[in-house]
Amino acid sequence: MKFNFPFLILLFAALAYGQVPPTFDLNSNYSSGALVLDTSGISYIAQRDVTAGTALTDNTAWLSLDAAAPTSAPATSPPTTTPDATQVASLTTPETSTSTTQNAKLVSVNVRGEIGVGDDKRILGFILSDTGNVLMRGIGPTLSEYGLSTSSLLPDPKISLFKYNDATNISLGSTAVPAGDNDNYSTNSNVSAIDTARQAIIPVVSLNAKQAVSLTSLSSGFYTSQMEDTDGTSTGIGVAAVDLTDTSGSAAFTHLSSRGQVSTGEFMFGSFQITGTGTRKVFIRGRGPSLSIYGVTGVMADTNLVVFKYQNDPNDTVPASQIASNDDFGTDANSTSISSYSTALYGWPVIDAKESGLILTLGPGYYSCQLQSTSPSNDGNGWIGIDDVTDK
Repeated sequence: MKFNFPFLILLFAALAYGQVPPTFDLNSNYSSGALVLDTSGISYIAQRDVTAGTALTDNTAWLSLDAAAPTSAPATSPPTTTPDATQVASLTTPETSTSTTQNAKLVSVNVRGEIGVGDDKRILGFILSDTGNVLMRGIGPTLSEYGLSTSSLLPDPKISLFKYNDATNISLGSTAVPAGDNDNYSTNSNVSAIDTARQAIIPVVSLNAKQAVSLTSLSSGFYTSQMEDTDGTSTGIGVAAVDLTDTSGSAAFTHLSSRGQVSTGEFMFGSFQITGTGTRKVFIRGRGPSLSIYGVTGVMADTNLVVFKYQNDPNDTVPASQIASNDDFGTDANSTSISSYSTALYGWPVIDAKESGLILTLGPGYYSCQLQSTSPSNDGNGWIGIDDVTDK
């Protein structure tokens, strides 16, 4: 018996009547559509109502399902008609919307490393795509909670915020944004809002009387948050961080970068978070030699970049897994694109052969990129840049 599409239609019609007698019995009533099985095992479907005991002189009252289901050509049989090429050529691919499946974005970055003075202070740059509330932090003393010795930490951090006058030409200078400045967090008028925002960010870092924090609404543009010790002479390990407090809003970070000291004893750790759904194409590079072109002294001679992903978040007991690394960008499969992006995007417009670069497609989660020094002779000023190049 061939169970093809016409047969299924007939079968479902019969089942809808609720009549599936086990045998063909002239002494029974049958309604049109009833499915029956005669004593030889052949299935029939009633073509009209049949009253019990009716003497049938022909076979028009019943139809064999084998007869009702037409035969079909074997799968290997060629088509009997030729498609109209003009109609095929006019077909178009239906448009699909990605608005509900692609809204991933960069929402935070924090950079840990040695904070110096002058050119060696921590300079954290970020480009904000739209107006948003931004929490900025300069963390020093409270890092002891994470196992660092108190004597190695920046004792009294302060942060200062600046906005470039032209995001596409940073040579035109910047303007101070006092709303983003802070020395001791308790001097802010919105301490309660700061505390609420701080506790929503992973990992949660305790407040300390010497910790510098500000929370303010910023318009789109290119900013730098600069971190150093209040006395202008003390040095130590610290964290500079910027976070969007409303990750569901329209604002996102399209560029994040940091400059500062890198040594074999203390790498520069640039951690960032992607939220939402979908993926982002991210360009990450580590600078050293090219910084000297712009007057930065004591630069790293050779950078090495390693990227890790946390299984869940930075509080996870499972160690982060390495997902990518690069020493000299020219050895990477994307070296041509890396070179192109380095001159087209923000940051230092020339990438040196001894500098690192990676182009990665990343989903939501927490990541950490390390700018590493491979020997004491290579210690010096380094720079990490993270750009969202999904739409570039």
